[in-house]
Amino acid sequence: MNRIAALSAIVREEGADAMLLTGEVNLIYVTKTTALEGQCLIFPDGSAVFVTDGRYTETAEQQLIPQGFSVITRTNATALYEFLQQLLREHGVQKLMYEDDVLTVDEFAVMRELLGISFLPVGAKIRKLRANKSEEEIACIIRAQRIAEAALNRLLPELHTGMTEREAAARLNYYMALGGSEKPSFDTILLFGENTSKPHGVPGDRALCEGDFVLADFGAVYQGYHSDMTRTVAFGSATDEMRNVYETVLAAQAAAEAATREDMLCCDMHNAAAEVIANAGYGQYFTHALGHSVGLEIHESPVASPRCNVPLTRGIVMTDEPGIYMAGKFGVRIEDMLVITDDAPRNLTQFPKQFTII
Repeated sequence: MNRIAALSAIVREEGADAMLLTGEVNLIYVTKTTALEGQCLIFPDGSAVFVTDGRYTETAEQQLIPQGFSVITRTNATALYEFLQQLLREHGVQKLMYEDDVLTVDEFAVMRELLGISFLPVGAKIRKLRANKSEEEIACIIRAQRIAEAALNRLLPELHTGMTEREAAARLNYYMALGGSEKPSFDTILLFGENTSKPHGVPGDRALCEGDFVLADFGAVYQGYHSDMTRTVAFGSATDEMRNVYETVLAAQAAAEAATREDMLCCDMHNAAAEVIANAGYGQYFTHALGHSVGLEIHESPVASPRCNVPLTRGIVMTDEPGIYMAGKFGVRIEDMLVITDDAPRNLTQFPKQFTII
């Protein structure tokens, strides 16, 4: 997909004169690179101007001109909005689309005052455009996922009695970096024992013991695109209750994947998993939405929650991550990423998920 053309079409449809992009994620989306800083103007005729400074001029010219951008370097002698005001005047811009979901209230107030033109919000339209991933984008997510999987595969044999959550998380992040991850997708969640009952717990000094569950929720980033996975394994031994809870979560995850189809409501995807957990008697312990979309941000729209009546559309990458969390005892979460298709979803996650004692 030509992203300049797609954004330019939004400008035309809304009767605006241009679109201004300043947010990091949208700039990565339109330029297809994480190596730049600046601002981008998209015009209704399909042209695009990238404004940067001398730190990035060479890279911008090398990477963006072949894509159809014009590159302009702003010197430190001219303030940003003064420069943009002149550029907008040259292009006859009187109505500008802006990222209402990126700019703070103060930033927008300054921009409105200094530019002296009218504005239209564009955030929701860009989010909708970004929701449906191209094969190129999916390939980046898969690459990030393989990096994450390789890191976990390296970490698990190194777990030992006395290792702390903090050390295990640090090792996992290090192995992702060695594998080519630009950064962790989010703050890695790596928990032991009773701490696994905290869905978004923070790794600390809890030391690993025989009979603990180990829960790892983490992801890598490749060319700006995030991955997200969770695996839960037992260390040394496991009780029948631990095994039963694990198998219930695994069955719930499988039920959601089996039910998921294009045009299905997000809430129905959640409910497919929640029903399995409730029927097993653990309904009160499933305390969050089933999943969320993944892309240039770790949490995108839509979400597979019981309150979301948005239909799933082809190309959305949605996590499938049911969990059971029993405070003071343990928790289990299993998470894969699914690409929505017109038929059965495509699972991007390859790491094994059968009940495992390491």
